[in-house]
Amino acid sequence: MKQTIKVVAFTFGTLLGIVGGTIYVLFLIFSPDEFNQEKWFNKPSERVDMIDSMFSEVELKGKTKTEIIKLLGEEEEKAYFKEPNNLVYYLGDERGLVSIDSEWLLLWFDDKDIVTDYEIKTD
Repeated sequence: MKQTIKVVAFTFGTLLGIVGGTIYVLFLIFSPDEFNQEKWFNKPSERVDMIDSMFSEVELKGKTKTEIIKLLGEEEEKAYFKEPNNLVYYLGDERGLVSIDSEWLLLWFDDKDIVTDYEIKTD
Protein backbone atom coordinates (compact mmCIF):
# COMPACT_ATOMS: atom_id res chain seq x y z
CA MET A 1 0.00 0.00 0.00
CA LYS A 2 2.79 2.42 0.93
CA GLN A 3 4.55 1.60 -2.34
CA THR A 4 1.39 2.46 -4.33
CA ILE A 5 1.03 5.82 -2.58
CA LYS A 6 4.67 6.63 -3.34
CA VAL A 7 4.24 5.73 -7.03
CA VAL A 8 1.05 7.79 -7.32
CA ALA A 9 2.65 10.77 -5.53
CA PHE A 10 5.75 10.54 -7.73
CA THR A 11 3.64 10.29 -10.90
CA PHE A 12 1.45 13.21 -9.84
CA GLY A 13 4.52 15.34 -8.99
CA THR A 14 6.16 14.51 -12.31
CA LEU A 15 3.00 15.37 -14.28
CA LEU A 16 2.61 18.61 -12.33
CA GLY A 17 6.22 19.52 -13.13
CA ILE A 18 5.78 18.77 -16.84
CA VAL A 19 2.54 20.76 -17.09
CA GLY A 20 4.01 23.68 -15.12
CA GLY A 21 7.15 23.69 -17.23
CA THR A 22 5.14 23.60 -20.45
CA ILE A 23 2.99 26.53 -19.33
CA TYR A 24 6.10 28.51 -18.39
CA VAL A 25 7.79 27.85 -21.76
CA LEU A 26 4.63 28.81 -23.65
CA PHE A 27 4.41 32.02 -21.61
CA LEU A 28 7.99 32.89 -22.55
CA ILE A 29 7.40 32.14 -26.23
CA PHE A 30 4.12 34.04 -26.61
CA SER A 31 4.59 36.98 -24.25
CA PRO A 32 5.38 40.21 -26.12
CA ASP A 33 8.84 41.69 -25.91
CA GLU A 34 9.25 45.10 -24.31
CA PHE A 35 9.61 47.94 -26.81
CA ASN A 36 13.31 48.61 -27.37
CA GLN A 37 14.24 51.37 -29.81
CA GLU A 38 17.70 49.93 -30.57
CA LYS A 39 16.19 46.53 -31.37
CA TRP A 40 13.46 48.27 -33.43
CA PHE A 41 16.10 49.96 -35.58
CA ASN A 42 18.48 47.00 -35.90
CA LYS A 43 16.14 44.00 -36.14
CA PRO A 44 13.10 44.97 -38.24
CA SER A 45 11.89 41.37 -38.52
CA GLU A 46 11.43 41.27 -34.71
CA ARG A 47 9.30 44.42 -34.47
CA VAL A 48 6.13 42.33 -34.48
CA ASP A 49 7.16 40.98 -31.07
CA MET A 50 7.41 44.52 -29.62
CA ILE A 51 4.48 46.30 -31.24
CA ASP A 52 1.87 45.49 -28.57
CA SER A 53 4.24 46.66 -25.85
CA MET A 54 4.88 49.88 -27.77
CA PHE A 55 1.14 50.51 -28.11
CA SER A 56 0.72 50.18 -24.34
CA GLU A 57 3.69 52.47 -23.61
CA VAL A 58 3.34 55.15 -26.29
CA GLU A 59 0.27 57.10 -27.40
CA LEU A 60 0.79 57.50 -31.14
CA LYS A 61 -2.29 59.61 -31.87
CA GLY A 62 -1.43 63.27 -31.51
CA LYS A 63 2.29 62.84 -32.15
CA THR A 64 3.92 64.79 -34.95
CA LYS A 65 5.55 63.16 -37.96
CA THR A 66 8.92 64.35 -36.62
CA GLU A 67 8.26 62.67 -33.25
CA ILE A 68 7.25 59.42 -34.99
CA ILE A 69 10.39 59.41 -37.15
CA LYS A 70 12.51 60.08 -34.06
CA LEU A 71 10.82 57.18 -32.26
CA LEU A 72 10.54 54.65 -35.10
CA GLY A 73 13.03 55.84 -37.72
CA GLU A 74 12.48 56.47 -41.40
CA GLU A 75 9.75 54.47 -43.08
CA GLU A 76 10.40 51.59 -45.44
CA GLU A 77 11.44 52.60 -48.96
CA LYS A 78 9.34 49.98 -50.73
CA ALA A 79 6.38 49.65 -48.42
CA TYR A 80 3.01 48.11 -49.05
CA PHE A 81 0.03 50.35 -48.32
CA LYS A 82 1.97 53.58 -48.99
CA GLU A 83 -0.22 56.67 -49.43
CA PRO A 84 0.71 60.37 -49.61
CA ASN A 85 -0.39 61.08 -46.02
CA ASN A 86 0.98 58.06 -44.15
CA LEU A 87 4.13 56.36 -42.88
CA VAL A 88 4.54 52.61 -43.17
CA TYR A 89 6.80 50.36 -41.07
CA TYR A 90 7.57 46.69 -41.64
CA LEU A 91 6.94 44.64 -38.48
CA GLY A 92 7.95 41.12 -39.56
CA ASP A 93 6.18 37.87 -40.30
CA GLU A 94 2.57 37.80 -39.19
CA ARG A 95 1.83 36.33 -35.79
CA GLY A 96 0.18 32.95 -35.53
CA LEU A 97 0.94 29.34 -36.23
CA VAL A 98 1.11 29.77 -40.01
CA SER A 99 3.02 32.91 -41.00
CA ILE A 100 2.38 33.41 -44.70
CA ASP A 101 2.14 37.20 -44.80
CA SER A 102 3.95 40.13 -43.23
CA GLU A 103 2.57 42.66 -40.75
CA TRP A 104 2.90 46.40 -41.33
CA LEU A 105 2.26 49.41 -39.09
CA LEU A 106 0.47 52.24 -40.91
CA LEU A 107 0.17 55.74 -39.44
CA TRP A 108 -1.96 58.47 -41.03
CA PHE A 109 -1.39 62.21 -40.60
CA ASP A 110 -3.56 65.26 -40.99
CA ASP A 111 -2.52 68.39 -42.92
CA LYS A 112 -0.50 69.55 -39.86
CA ASP A 113 1.51 66.28 -39.78
CA ILE A 114 -0.21 65.03 -36.62
CA VAL A 115 -1.06 61.31 -36.29
CA THR A 116 -4.81 60.91 -36.64
CA ASP A 117 -5.01 57.12 -36.88
CA TYR A 118 -2.92 53.96 -37.09
CA GLU A 119 -3.42 50.26 -37.65
CA ILE A 120 -1.64 47.01 -38.33
CA LYS A 121 -2.26 45.35 -41.71
CA THR A 122 -1.07 42.15 -43.30
CA ASP A 123 -0.08 41.86 -46.95
